[in-house]
Formats: sequence, structure tokens, C-alpha cells
Amino acid sequence: MAPRVTVRNVTIAGAVALVGGLVLLAAIGAALLGGGPLGDGGAPTGATNGSTGDAATVEVVNVVDGDTMDVKYRNGSGERVRLLGVDTPEVHTAVSPGEYEGVPDSESARRCLREQGHEASAFAERELSGETARIRFDEAADRRGSFGRLLVYVVDDGVSFNHRLLERGHARVFNSTFSESARFYRAESAARETRTGVWSCRDAGEA
Repeated sequence: MAPRVTVRNVTIAGAVALVGGLVLLAAIGAALLGGGPLGDGGAPTGATNGSTGDAATVEVVNVVDGDTMDVKYRNGSGERVRLLGVDTPEVHTAVSPGEYEGVPDSESARRCLREQGHEASAFAERELSGETARIRFDEAADRRGSFGRLLVYVVDDGVSFNHRLLERGHARVFNSTFSESARFYRAESAARETRTGVWSCRDAGEA
């Protein structure tokens, strides 16, 4: 009887070891794909879940302008991201006063918007360049924009940087579908009422 008990114990122990090994391999595989239980080294690959959709930790390695930046994942891969739901004045191409409600279509207004675009870029540079942040996706929005850039919320120290741009008047709400739109429009409205940031350009005149 004793030999049979010993064989049975060895068999059970072997089975336990096998199952444990398979679980470990699965965990390592998930981590390597980015987002598994051992960390989020790469881009999120799971399904999104509204404004609190899948997320990843990134380093902001370059600020292109107020609403566009280059990020690097922990595994070393990189992406250019576009901040979801917001639009800052252009600094590399022509500005369009017609995109900003109440801003006149004049040369002085264009100069004002260009200056505000540089202000938005400088703000993003100060707050995010070289920083570690989180990027989140929104299931109500497209994953990528027309130029192939990821459309994301950037969360810095637990706060939506997209929303901060609106609060400070550095951006307008970009007319698109996303789950945070009502909150974003409220922030834009408050900045517009106080002529903050880009909304100061409403007073630029017709000259």
C-alpha cells in the first residue's frame, strides 16, 4: 500500500507544479504583450470601457503643440497622440478664427490666436514634457484620428490634461463624439464667459 500512496502523492504534486507553471507562463505572456498583471509595458490591447477605458503608462518625450505629443511606452515603443476632445490654435499651419466662436475673421484675431497657440504649446511643454503620465481611450470615440494618431485623454497626477486646457482657455472643444463632451463644453463655456485664453481673441477687433 505504501508504494501506491507515494506514487499518488508524486502524481498530484507533479500536476500542481504543471498548473502553476502554466499560470506563470500566461502571466509573463500577458506582460510582454503590454498590460498584463506584471505591468503595462506596451500599448493597451484590451477593450475600452467608456471614459475610463483601457490605459497605459507612458513618458511624454516630445510636445508637438498644445494638443499633440509623442509618447513612449515602458517597452520602448512609441506613438504620436492627439488629445481627445480638444483643439488648440495652430502653431505650425494657418489658424482659423472661424473655429472659435465669437472670434472675428481678421488679421489681428489671427495674430491673437497664433499667440494663444504658442501659449498652449508652452503650457503643455511645462506640464508634460519628460513626465510620466497615463493615457486613456474612450469607447465612444474613434481609437485613431484622420492622421493615424491615437486619440487619448492624458492624465497627469490624476487630472485630465485635456480638461485643464479647456479650463485655462488654451483650447476649444473639438466637435466630435466622446463621452466627456458635456463636461468639456461646460469648461469651455466658463472660459469663454471670462474671455480667458483663446477667448480673449474675441476682442481682437476687425483690424
